Amino acid sequence: MASQALSPQPLDTALQTHFSNQAPTVLVVDNDHDCIGQSTRMLDDLNYRHSGVTSARDALELLTQDPTVQIVVAGAQMPTVDGFVLIEEARTRMGHARPLAAIIMSNRVTAELAVRCLHVEAVDLLCKPLGFEDYSTALRRANRYLEARRAIADGAAIFDFSQHLGRLMRMLDRAPSESQSVGMPTDTEISATLKKIISTRGLRNRYFPGQIFADPAWDILLDLARAKLDGEQVSVSSVCIAASVPMSTALRWVKQMTDAGLLKRWTDPKDRRRDLIALTDSTAESMRDYLVVVHNAFSAL
Repeated sequence: MASQALSPQPLDTALQTHFSNQAPTVLVVDNDHDCIGQSTRMLDDLNYRHSGVTSARDALELLTQDPTVQIVVAGAQMPTVDGFVLIEEARTRMGHARPLAAIIMSNRVTAELAVRCLHVEAVDLLCKPLGFEDYSTALRRANRYLEARRAIADGAAIFDFSQHLGRLMRMLDRAPSESQSVGMPTDTEISATLKKIISTRGLRNRYFPGQIFADPAWDILLDLARAKLDGEQVSVSSVCIAASVPMSTALRWVKQMTDAGLLKRWTDPKDRRRDLIALTDSTAESMRDYLVVVHNAFSAL
């Protein structure tokens, strides 16, 4: 069904929460009319409510006036405002009360696009023309993402970052020549790339309020990845400071991430008054794979 241009109406938090627990509506956004038509036909077959629009502006209006829209399928190559910018803008406007799952579509899959998908937590990167099986699988991932985000909001669980990183890394298998052509970076190069990522994240706070970008789980992973590359041992209190959130919040995230198997924590044998913390082996491997892709993508620019 086509979207209608309506004036955005504000929604209170209770109403947004009510609709967030209903079956999600899918919003398809692309300047390619054929792609929208193909996508919405498959959504009909899968029995999803859906809308299709051809611009980011129409998409933001529809997101504001229809609180059931929780999955956004957006084109990576839209003019002016692409799918990545649209997702970030939409999440900023919707706030924490209304999670949005993102699926990105592109004419071809590249390392750079996979990295950008990681940055916006896209659940999948699909290559046009869309295949029914890949599309239906991505939508199931989107639903699981929404469930996980609601669980995080309720304090009951944490989104599995290691699985998310691993899945998006596997996207690069679809374009092996591009992802492998740059070569395998050294530990020194990976460490330099990581420090640039951490530095640029901190730089944002000079220009915007820090709470806009609060992402303690990711900041914790970045800091512990840095410590592993530098051969440092890190205390729990130190990593909580790196999370840039109140200590109580950071400690809660550390516990959830440890319970989820992302981190390991033990008492410092040299000072039993403090605990040390590090990435588990599987998380460290995923973070290294991520940093290799980021380094190679930047080197290819």
